[in-house]
Amino acid sequence: MGKPSFAGKRVLLLQGPVGPFFWNLAKDLRGRGAQVFKFNFNAGDWLFYPRGAQSYRGSLQGWPATLRAFMQAQAIDVVLVFGDCRPVHACVRDLCTQLGCALGVFEEGYLRPDYVTFEPFGVNGHSVFGQDLQEWLFARTLLDAAPARKTKAAESEALHTVKVGNTYWHAAMWGMAYFFAAWLGQKCWNNGLHHRPMTVADAPYWWLSFGRKAWYKIKESGIEAQLCSTWHKNFFLVPLQVYNDAQISVHSDFASVCEFMNLVMRSYARALQAERDGQMPEGGQSLEHTRLVFKHHPMDRGHRHYGKVLKLLAQRYGLQEQVRYIHDQHLPSLLKAARGVVVVNSTVGLSALGHGAPVKVCGAALYDMPELTYQGKLRSFWHLAHTAAPEPDLVLRFKQALVSRTQLNGSFYRKIAQAPWKCGVFLNGQMAQRLWPETVNTTQGVATTKSTVKAHSRARKKQSRTASRRSNS
Repeated sequence: MGKPSFAGKRVLLLQGPVGPFFWNLAKDLRGRGAQVFKFNFNAGDWLFYPRGAQSYRGSLQGWPATLRAFMQAQAIDVVLVFGDCRPVHACVRDLCTQLGCALGVFEEGYLRPDYVTFEPFGVNGHSVFGQDLQEWLFARTLLDAAPARKTKAAESEALHTVKVGNTYWHAAMWGMAYFFAAWLGQKCWNNGLHHRPMTVADAPYWWLSFGRKAWYKIKESGIEAQLCSTWHKNFFLVPLQVYNDAQISVHSDFASVCEFMNLVMRSYARALQAERDGQMPEGGQSLEHTRLVFKHHPMDRGHRHYGKVLKLLAQRYGLQEQVRYIHDQHLPSLLKAARGVVVVNSTVGLSALGHGAPVKVCGAALYDMPELTYQGKLRSFWHLAHTAAPEPDLVLRFKQALVSRTQLNGSFYRKIAQAPWKCGVFLNGQMAQRLWPETVNTTQGVATTKSTVKAHSRARKKQSRTASRRSNS
């Protein structure tokens, strides 16, 4: 059997990332012999895919039947989407399983900024990576394959990474154009199908975000230096996630970011009080001179501000001296200086592992595995974080396994000069190989995938419940 490819495949694109990525990807796929179809759901989609697409203006309730009929009529082989938790994508996995189609899901990279994510059937909590720890065991067996790599340059070489650089302003530019177009075209489209509000009332949040970024640069100018010197290894970093992130609403048991903040602060306060009562765990480090630092998500800067909430929580738990709230400091520097990092399931946890920081995961994350992250309860992590520092070579092997199975080098938002594909991502046959593994034929592949996804779904639900119980303070 030859290597899998898109030649002769009938590909359906649904919603993609903001910007022209899907438009350029369609060109790349056609150039490799595929026939490409596309659905647009609002004027923002149309702006970046203006020709050769179907327009869906109906209700969310009527969408699954429309999609099923289209997939059957056009004999679709594979559906490609960006994000598997968007309203218009929620039904796609089941439909693909029922109709024997492949499903490929793009998402922001697990290893940013140099990678994007592409997996069959789902990402994040829906990912099949690491099922039964097979991939992790594979990475673990490679520990002695090469000497430890001490530099980032050496790590990039080991991962065969082409550097992408900062894409924030590219993403912001495409995002503003997308949402402005969607607002202008709202009378002709059902903007309620999108996972984010697309009204003119949302526009000020973008400008507020830019304004706050400038203000925080002035107001918090000395905080990073203080944390990285005076408080070096004496603070815990808590990176917050976007308020409406599916990682919170779908892949964790937290109802909101505020609920997570409350749990973290309560747990820290109890651990501090236990130490004062003489109940510190054996071998634990003191918390008396530590700080608890909450870092706001940069993409949430204009939409949420947790200052008042954190102040009230700090007063409730007697932590006015310990709690800090920061915004736009250099994340890698903070990760290197932190005693430990606490996340729900953010990809910042992966970055933290790469910088040698002990990590405690409070939700369901594909990197929450023995020998990588702290597996005990959150309340003991505060004193025992130093015992959970990851082994650098082990982290590198895990990243190599992650890259080979889930990541694509490149960016959704800017073109990479070295990339031969118009879309800006090094695909090199990896998409087709992940969608149609060479070791099975199509019929077997579909059957195997069905059972794999069902088993994986049960395992992920169990993992989420277990993670929640483990993280209780």
